[in-house]
Amino acid sequence: MDSLRIMKTGMLLLTVLLISGSWAASLHADSSSACKDEDDNATKAEKKGGQEEKKEVKEKPETTEVKKKYIRLELSLKGYFEDPDAIPVSISTKNWGELKVTEPPVQGRKVKKGDLLLQFEEEKIKQRLNLLNSDLSMIDLDRQILTSEVKLAETLAPMEKKELDRVENYVRQDFERFKEIDLPYKKKSAAMSLKSYRDSLAYATEELNQLKKMYEADDLTEETEEIILQRTQNQVDRAKFLLEGAIKKNQEFNDVVVPREVVAVQDSYDRKKLSMSTIRKVLPVELKKKKLELQKLEEERAKLMKIKTELEFDAKQMSPRSPVNGILYWGTFKRGKWSGTTSLEPKLRKAGIIKPHEEFLTISPNKRTQVRIQLPEKYLDDLHAGMKGKIERLTKTKEKLEACLTQIGEIPINPGLYDLTVEVTIPDGEKNPLPGTLCSLKLVVYEKPDALTLPSSTVFGEDADPDSKFVYLPSKNGKPKKKKVEIGKRFGDRVEILKGLRLGTKVLSEKPKS
Repeated sequence: MDSLRIMKTGMLLLTVLLISGSWAASLHADSSSACKDEDDNATKAEKKGGQEEKKEVKEKPETTEVKKKYIRLELSLKGYFEDPDAIPVSISTKNWGELKVTEPPVQGRKVKKGDLLLQFEEEKIKQRLNLLNSDLSMIDLDRQILTSEVKLAETLAPMEKKELDRVENYVRQDFERFKEIDLPYKKKSAAMSLKSYRDSLAYATEELNQLKKMYEADDLTEETEEIILQRTQNQVDRAKFLLEGAIKKNQEFNDVVVPREVVAVQDSYDRKKLSMSTIRKVLPVELKKKKLELQKLEEERAKLMKIKTELEFDAKQMSPRSPVNGILYWGTFKRGKWSGTTSLEPKLRKAGIIKPHEEFLTISPNKRTQVRIQLPEKYLDDLHAGMKGKIERLTKTKEKLEACLTQIGEIPINPGLYDLTVEVTIPDGEKNPLPGTLCSLKLVVYEKPDALTLPSSTVFGEDADPDSKFVYLPSKNGKPKKKKVEIGKRFGDRVEILKGLRLGTKVLSEKPKS
């Protein structure tokens, strides 16, 4: 009984507990829902407040104001120390082209004025001079001979002219004598010879006829008559024969010999006339030719003498000597920059070849120094002669040298580059920097302690005119106002304002969208 009672009591307590738990859960759920609603309401209010705050921010754009800043713009340019008194060395030969090194120069050697710098080969130029002297000796001999011949020809010229006149006169006289005397006489002689033969025949015939008449009178014996008549008859026959030959010879003389002799004499006369005429023309020409040959020899001699003088000068250049006391450098310095030794190593070794007029050595006294700089064109307006600056060396970087710009080239030395010369003050007791040493020039190109400035991002340019600059000023009605300004130097992220704004003026930090 007791156990049953206890079980009933337990069941009752369990029921009460279940009922109370479900009420508590319901109550908690209601309270959570209420809290959630309150939270949602609060979040909405906060968002609304935030949006209102953003609207307020949009309505007030960010601004910045014009401030005073210390502007100092410094320019750094690299350059080289230069010895303005340095003397480049070259071999300026006048005729000789082969400069072969036999004793190379020593880089960095200290030399005195008159010291031998290097030695070139002399043997070949001496051989050339010897040959030239031989040629000159031969020309002098030819010139002497030709001079004598010209003088002789000039002396004989009037005598030869007289002789030509005389011979020509003789020829003409001989021809005229032949025509007027010799030829007629020969013809007359031939006729007389023929007549003589005819007369002889006539005499012989007449004698024969007389003998016949006489012998018919019987003055002599018969035997004697026959002998005399026969002898006389023979004389008549021989006279006939001789007359016949004389007639033939006379005909041949008149028909053949005389015409041929006339032609031969005429031809001889014409030849002699032509010969005399030619000789008259040739003699002066030959004299003129000799004079021209003599003139040519004189010109050739003068040319060889010029070459000899040039070679003698060139021979002295084979042993170049230092013009001043100083340091010997291989290569050259161009606006302070040293060419170095690399390109000259093949040339300045033993048996190396140097071209005439090529600058291959430099003698630096190093008593004065200056700096040469290649100035970019964009800095031309920032620099002027007389500006002061500092020179920094690669060594002794803490010690800066006083510098002054002395000259700026008027024309570029390369596209976009101008030559700048800087005077440098070296402290007493300190050696001048070696030529070709690197350095830097420091210059203050602009300095203003109370410059009005703005951030570069607040200054804008017109699309149509980028050089026209302006800023945006805030206004009470929220509509930005455009303000034209004149800017100066830029430094870092700021720009100098020259005109258009005052100290403290506020401008928009960004360009408005509309």
